[in-house]
Amino acid sequence: MKTLNQAMGTQTIQNITLGKETCDGCGEEVEIRKTIVEIIPGRTREATGRIGCKCEEKQLAAETLAAAERIKKQKLISVFETHSLVPPELQKVTMKDYQPQNEKQAVAKKKAIEFVHGFDVKQPHNLLLYGPYGTGKSHLAYCMSKGIMVGGHSSIFISVPKLFRKLKSTYSNDSEITEDILITALETVDLLILDDIGAESESKWTREKVFDIVDSRQGKHTIYTSNYSPKSLIAKLGERNFSRVLNKDTEPFEIDGDNHRLSKFIGGQQHA
Repeated sequence: MKTLNQAMGTQTIQNITLGKETCDGCGEEVEIRKTIVEIIPGRTREATGRIGCKCEEKQLAAETLAAAERIKKQKLISVFETHSLVPPELQKVTMKDYQPQNEKQAVAKKKAIEFVHGFDVKQPHNLLLYGPYGTGKSHLAYCMSKGIMVGGHSSIFISVPKLFRKLKSTYSNDSEITEDILITALETVDLLILDDIGAESESKWTREKVFDIVDSRQGKHTIYTSNYSPKSLIAKLGERNFSRVLNKDTEPFEIDGDNHRLSKFIGGQQHA
């Protein structure tokens, strides 16, 4: 059988080792080799190569692992992907729909847009949007959720009272999912939005679940909305839970104004 060089009508003259070095990419010891090949009688070509580098191999392995992790995460998140968990009035809202009625609402909208544009999973930034009913807190939060998903990231938006109902539903014998699956999805998603925190029924069980969830989100992007001020939230959530919500990565921001849910009766803009 002919060798490749014979089939191509070429002949390797010699291989010359120029030296060795450690590859910055893969950390392997690499041999720098110059090969001289005779193309036609009396005419040669030189090529220098690196033997032993595993950058491509490791990159392929890393990409395969990342793809597997994305699939696993998406399967977990899929248990939340249903319009039944998002209030009907929010399902079609856009950032453009949000028409600020005062300076704080204008700043809140600007913060929401900047949050989406600057989203980086490695640099967590949390928001606590609080204020009266109907000032657009959920509207902006849901738009942020949709915005970062357009950018290829994962997000879960869910009201805290509905979340607890969903968790309790897993205790049924005929439930197709477990509480652990739901909690794992909440822990691993790129952006978690806990809407209306503080509105859940108060009990030892709910306080423990709030702690489990917000504690697992330390160092990850989380947005909270609430009708309660930070001072009132301490009483609602307890100091231990509140300290996890309002940690060093969390920026509290008040959105005040009239209740836009009632504005439909006077012909104004409606916000959730």
